[in-house]
Amino acid sequence: MARTLFAVCLMLLAALPASAQAPQRFWPVVTDEPRAMVVSSPGNCIALRCFGAARPVSQLANPRRHHVGLDLYARPGDRVLAIADGRIVAFFPFLVARTGERTWALMIDHGDRVVLYGEVRADALDTRRIGEHVAAGQEVARISDTAQLHVETYPPGSRRNARWPFGTAQPPGVHDPTAFVTDLAANATRVRPR
Repeated sequence: MARTLFAVCLMLLAALPASAQAPQRFWPVVTDEPRAMVVSSPGNCIALRCFGAARPVSQLANPRRHHVGLDLYARPGDRVLAIADGRIVAFFPFLVARTGERTWALMIDHGDRVVLYGEVRADALDTRRIGEHVAAGQEVARISDTAQLHVETYPPGSRRNARWPFGTAQPPGVHDPTAFVTDLAANATRVRPR
């Protein structure tokens, strides 16, 4: 009985128009870095890459802020893909890498959330513009010399990232991206380097 019901559900799902089925989502980094799918979490904060970690790392005895996102392993120059369909809503300087490279943050409104793709190269908008639509899986940037993609998530309509001073409560509008990125690691399409 259960098998028959399951088969009927699968047939009904297949009969739905493509627009009614769940949209395709992509893992945001195309890399051969062996730790690419490692998602650091507050309960298992690997190399302080997790949400809420004390920052800056060089001053852990006297941190100034909390980490508002999480960092994914990558290599400099790796492609960054749009997680889902969306619209580019912001692009601004983010931080300076140890090599001296100024990194940037690209924010894309994906409808249910705005994702900040941080620590990307400055040329991300050489062929795109603020307000432009991007498709799920489309290349939107390249990884900077930091060798990681910094991911933050915000409510729809956000256009700027937020700061979280150390020792204060998590600000409204700052969302922990851990569950979202963990779900992407388990269920999104991963593109491998060619």
